[in-house]
Amino acid sequence: MELEKDLQKKGARPKEQPPKKDIPPVKPKIVFEEELKVPVEDIWSIYDLNYFTYGEDDSLIQRSIHKKIGQIDDRVHQIFLEQLESLIAGDFAKRHPVEQKNAYFEALDLTRMLYETCKVPAEALKRSLKEYPSSPVVLLSVAEVLLFAGKSREAGMLFKSAAGSLKNPYVELLAEAYDTGQVNPTLFANCVSQGGYKLLVLLVSALMEDEERAIKIADILQRRSYTCAKYAACKVKVSKNDEYTFCPRLLILNQAIDYMNKGSFDRKLIETLSNFDPQAHILLLSEAVNKKDYKGTEGYLSKLIDSSGPVMLVPTSRTNRPVCLKGVIGQYVSSKSFVSVSDPKEGAKRLLEMIDQFGDVQIVFKDMEFLRLFYGERHCKNLYGRA
Repeated sequence: MELEKDLQKKGARPKEQPPKKDIPPVKPKIVFEEELKVPVEDIWSIYDLNYFTYGEDDSLIQRSIHKKIGQIDDRVHQIFLEQLESLIAGDFAKRHPVEQKNAYFEALDLTRMLYETCKVPAEALKRSLKEYPSSPVVLLSVAEVLLFAGKSREAGMLFKSAAGSLKNPYVELLAEAYDTGQVNPTLFANCVSQGGYKLLVLLVSALMEDEERAIKIADILQRRSYTCAKYAACKVKVSKNDEYTFCPRLLILNQAIDYMNKGSFDRKLIETLSNFDPQAHILLLSEAVNKKDYKGTEGYLSKLIDSSGPVMLVPTSRTNRPVCLKGVIGQYVSSKSFVSVSDPKEGAKRLLEMIDQFGDVQIVFKDMEFLRLFYGERHCKNLYGRA
């Protein structure tokens, strides 16, 4: 005891350790992988899939399909779903067995060839229309090819034909929005009540509502990481977004805002975009009007009419923005007062006269964006993101 006291005084004795506590065993953390409710038994086209998954991330969609393919007993249906999964995953080189041939495989194959090459598969296009001229799923796939080729009027006609065959209110909604710039309230309510394409319905609403209501919808859309939602929100709020460089409409909007704020834009980029998006023609036309370039005004108006058909000139009051950009920046303004023009020479003359009289003119055309929205982010990411 004396020795211990002496050692303690000298600090040589180690301090007593506190009693060890019983440490409970570590429980493994179980992480449940997110999964979408995809009724694979009802999926026979990419459009069936989009009904349930529009606006979701493709990797999540692909995983959700993969987990459920084994539930399908029909081998032909399994093969189709495997092909669809490959397309969603970005594997465009995977082809289905030759012996599997029907409208569903044909439509999917057409989309795959378009995404694989970023070129119009002309021979496949002819074959599809010849073999399945009345198949709505084939017509919708052909329409996507035509949109990429800049033939929005022809694509619009195919949407009408497909809507009539499918009795699909969502296809009908987009065809009507493209054709008239308006939607029937009863048809819109029907789309909402069916519960499919939820984000798509919201996008159409944001692009067509008046400014006050559109801003409220934009507050919701801007929280989504989906490209189409970002564009709709930015258009309503007149804000730029440089993140999604494969989206033609965001690129055009960014350049229009630069033109509004700085007085200039990337002409080379806009001229490139004008090859597959008529909205770009309006920005070029606006610059021509501002420079009092009558020949240029007539030329760009001619290209716009060739691409989308007759346009409407709607008189509006002058703002601090460049003329003719209403609708490219911000919302379209509906009006009963307009002039319809199909002749570029006469149209250019009337356009300049109306600007002198009213201060500004909004150019309204059949907007292909409503049709392109049906195919969603995947369309632009695969066709313009790899260009």
